[in-house]
Amino acid sequence: MAMKQVIMLPSSLAAQIKADNAALFSAALHHPFVQGIGDGSLPKAQFTRWIVQDWLYLQSYLQTLAQASQIAPDASARAFWQELFRLTQEEELDLHRGLAAKFGLNPADLDQASPFSGTVAYVQTLQATWGNYPAIVATLTPCAVGYAQIAQSLHANNCCTDPDYRAWIDTYRDPAFQDAVLQFEAEIDRCGQSEQDRTIIQRAYTKAAQCEVDFWQSLWLGK
Repeated sequence: MAMKQVIMLPSSLAAQIKADNAALFSAALHHPFVQGIGDGSLPKAQFTRWIVQDWLYLQSYLQTLAQASQIAPDASARAFWQELFRLTQEEELDLHRGLAAKFGLNPADLDQASPFSGTVAYVQTLQATWGNYPAIVATLTPCAVGYAQIAQSLHANNCCTDPDYRAWIDTYRDPAFQDAVLQFEAEIDRCGQSEQDRTIIQRAYTKAAQCEVDFWQSLWLGK
């Protein structure tokens, strides 16, 4: 009996490079800082490092979203980045403000804090993409993908009842955030049409995924 030929359909570029970087996403997910959030064992003094350092990171993240909204090639993409800028500024930073107040940090503590090495490297990586739309999209995407995966995994596999850590997990497993990740990935597929752009995207994506791991490690070490 003749064997039936199995035709493998090519995956999207976004799916391909996510799979190519699976080891980095796994390293972020299984990092002790992240797992400590999931099971509630992370000391709150260490968690405040995330509040401060992610606040600093998000300032450059917002600037990069603004860049994307200005140079995106069509109106629908520009609208997506503008809306994401609004959501980040108004909703995601609200999580940081609320947690900061709860832990006795005021706005000056956030804005005037010294960035850790992982934060500096990530900010520099973001800023280096400005003016290059495919590189911007590829550099922004791993953060969204990673946080979405982390939140879903921590929710499914842990029973942490700490309200602060639950709020953190729930923020990133919110359907609006999860849907935004799909739009990030759709935009990678849209702007990765040429060989040159695909190369730019693959390199930028991997560099940003490594920045995610390095950011968690920097928080763990406190420097």
